[in-house]
Amino acid sequence: MTTLTIQIPDSQIDVINTISNLIKDIGGHIDIENDDLSQKEFELLQESYKEALMVKDGLKKATPASELWND
Repeated sequence: MTTLTIQIPDSQIDVINTISNLIKDIGGHIDIENDDLSQKEFELLQESYKEALMVKDGLKKATPASELWND
């Protein structure tokens, strides 16, 4: 299996569709990523960054990794 990463401007939807159809026709799989963050995602990223800085400065206690995934 070969992985190929390409970047195509969002405005070129016809080219994206053509490439998508070619890949699907030969049995391939396509994952499409969009680098744009929603407003909510951007706010969460800012909040996480502020919290990381607080932990770094000793103003907030860090959460151990073992407590992050408490099944």
